[in-house]
Amino acid sequence: MGRIACVLIPHFIAETEGQRHEVEARPLLVAEGKRVLAFCAEAAALGVKKGDALHQALARCPDALAVPADRAWYEGVWEQVLDALALHSPTVDSEQWGLVYVDGSGMGRLYGSEGAWCQAVQEDVFQRVGMKARVGVAGSKFAALVAARHPSAETNCTIVEGTDRRFLAPFPTLELPLSVETLRRLGLLGIRTVGQFARLLRTAVAEQFGPEALEAHRWARGEDARSLTGQRRTSLDVQVDFGFPENRKEALVQAVLATGGEAMARLGQSGLSVQRMVVEVELDSGQRVERVAWMEGASGPEKLRAMLEALLRNLHGDGLGVMGVRLRLSGLQPASGKQLDLFAHAEGRLRLEQALRRLARKHAPGCVVRAAVVALDSPLVGHRYGLQDVKT
Repeated sequence: MGRIACVLIPHFIAETEGQRHEVEARPLLVAEGKRVLAFCAEAAALGVKKGDALHQALARCPDALAVPADRAWYEGVWEQVLDALALHSPTVDSEQWGLVYVDGSGMGRLYGSEGAWCQAVQEDVFQRVGMKARVGVAGSKFAALVAARHPSAETNCTIVEGTDRRFLAPFPTLELPLSVETLRRLGLLGIRTVGQFARLLRTAVAEQFGPEALEAHRWARGEDARSLTGQRRTSLDVQVDFGFPENRKEALVQAVLATGGEAMARLGQSGLSVQRMVVEVELDSGQRVERVAWMEGASGPEKLRAMLEALLRNLHGDGLGVMGVRLRLSGLQPASGKQLDLFAHAEGRLRLEQALRRLARKHAPGCVVRAAVVALDSPLVGHRYGLQDVKT
């Protein structure tokens, strides 16, 4: 059975602006022109709504701090959230700033439990952007969204164990995407919960509330068939900044290995593999140097270390230090999609070696060759591999 998780950061724009401004205990309003684009939870409790005139919102919240909107800044912060989620799921479906759905199928097995997976997601989001994310896990998007809206006070997440319909039944009809008029009429009829609305006949819903209410009726019955439509993220950026010019190679390797190695481990845990690694180094002279390496086979810490040492070698000369390193892990794909190594086991390799040697003894020298790695960090594919004679 498929599992979908909804990751929700309430009042994302206001949270982002709150980190840029010292608001203390004041309400926060984000204005675009003369209209309200976003607001904090305190302003929402006072009745502020998106699209309100700014002067009306200030009348409701006279102590509020109003700041101009910066959409480019919000997009940059949101990309960091999506990068964090890409560490834990192969599919990330961004709905809007502050709301995203991710594929949670099989993550309970990879992380030990769905609860452990949710905790890992929350920790990485907080580490990236300093915001607490709510997580809801269910069999459909709508149920996952409702679960994220009403998380456990202890874990800030809700995992739907039974059917989506049973989970949704006790919630008020306000959770459904219905018009104000439809909600009013449902109240007059004594229908106040999602479960009561779900028990209505489809024909009755269409006749009484119009065909536009049928989608909400399906969702109330746990029949939300919307799939994840977001594209799989194909790259992940990891940034390591130094407060001073660093020219010790081992210190550079250790710093990048600590951050990049953890990112690769998380990717592997979520069932993703890395095809290419790009390292961009910023020197204290302002110069930027880039190196590329292709990842072949397993990408454990030791291999990553060797590749980093090769990539960082000779990047700086005397008197030049490194101010920052940007590590881009690209070509992310499900690990199950990688080509299988048919001779991975020792016994299989031994049989292959014996067969090649017999062929080499039987035929003239140089007739039997094998493909071998020559220069793994070469940017040209043709230079990475070569043919070697099989020794008898």
